[in-house]
Amino acid sequence: MKAIVLSALPHDLARRSELSALLDERLEHAGYDRIEHFDVAEAKLGFCQGEFDCWIRHPGRCKIDDGEQAIAQAVPSADALVFLGPVVFGGFGYALKRAIDRLICLITPFFEKRNALTHHERRYERYPGLYAVGLLPSADAGQQATFEALNDANAINFFAPGRNARILCEDQPELWAHSLTELLAHDSVPGASIVDREALHHELVEVARADELAPRGPIRTAALLVGSAKAKGTSASEHLARALTGRLEAHGVACELHFATEFVHERAAAIAAAQALAAAELLILATPLYVDALPSLATHALELIARARLHGKDQARFVPLINCGFPEPEHTRTAVRIARHFADTAGYGFAGALPLGGGGTVTPDRDLADPRPPLTHLVRALTLAADALANGDSVPEAALGEIVTPPLPDSVYRLVGDLGFRWQAHRLGTAQAELRATPFTDEPAD
Repeated sequence: MKAIVLSALPHDLARRSELSALLDERLEHAGYDRIEHFDVAEAKLGFCQGEFDCWIRHPGRCKIDDGEQAIAQAVPSADALVFLGPVVFGGFGYALKRAIDRLICLITPFFEKRNALTHHERRYERYPGLYAVGLLPSADAGQQATFEALNDANAINFFAPGRNARILCEDQPELWAHSLTELLAHDSVPGASIVDREALHHELVEVARADELAPRGPIRTAALLVGSAKAKGTSASEHLARALTGRLEAHGVACELHFATEFVHERAAAIAAAQALAAAELLILATPLYVDALPSLATHALELIARARLHGKDQARFVPLINCGFPEPEHTRTAVRIARHFADTAGYGFAGALPLGGGGTVTPDRDLADPRPPLTHLVRALTLAADALANGDSVPEAALGEIVTPPLPDSVYRLVGDLGFRWQAHRLGTAQAELRATPFTDEPAD
């Protein structure tokens, strides 16, 4: 059997070699006689730009010609795929998430309903089991639960036959071998804990509600971070961020807009941008959902903001606005948990989340000041949220109730989405049959 290890352990991590060797030993003991490693900690990999070229322009392949091509090619023939790296806000850190985001070429753009929600269809006949190994300085039950939930969501979306997740604590290395043995010996069925959509909806609403925060007066400054890596002026996230900016400025709030693409490198400009974002009384992250979590560049931005916030202001608030390309906002529930962990780490008051399903209905040409279908609920939610946030309050229950209202029946959204991808492919000259291409099984591996 073959295992792929996608690792982002920092090169200066104590016991790094020991952990890698221990994982190999446990994999071999579990019957994996071929182990292929991809170290992405400091690899020069591009980031997912969210343009869907790997679905409609050259299906099954990312357009960026770098080390990710070899990773994607290796996965369909593997029996196990292991993600290994530090846990950041309950999810994966920037370096590992950058590689994970670009694995969406391994599924198709087309929709189907599985595990109570909409998901993409498979591209390949078989997929490997999915295992996540995270590293934390010490035990953290909240991040452990989020890490487990992320592994389950990833496994559903990547058609894994089995899955499991473990967090290893740096202060308990004597437990590592047992944890890794348990990881590989006791698979869970992806989605086994999902009862129905109603339960998922309840989970989302509970995690999206604001914490009990101390009263404060109206805010004077807000910073908005656009988590999408698309070109400026083309993303739903930017459109949402600008809609909130206009509403906040109408209340006299001075707003500053930043983009995730400012955080491609960890240089002086990125650090300065993080400091500017951290200095505001209100931070809003407007971002798409990438592989059940935040995009890699948005994650990198939050990592740097958390460092800058070590000496941050008291009573600063944080609000994530997460838009999902599936019709159901329930897909964002794990990403909202990750956002909560960021708020805790960076010293923000969590002022509630705005989880949006049906993000495909939000396009730059649709006026977010005019409450017309299918965006009536969204316009109302943004207005209610901005009014409250500008006054120093949290996202109100009414705004949360509005934004989680589906814009269209799920079946209609799936049909329109599938037709939309086919139309885009037609305009680009891509044959319809090619949309289901399987390039990494059609060609022999090197």
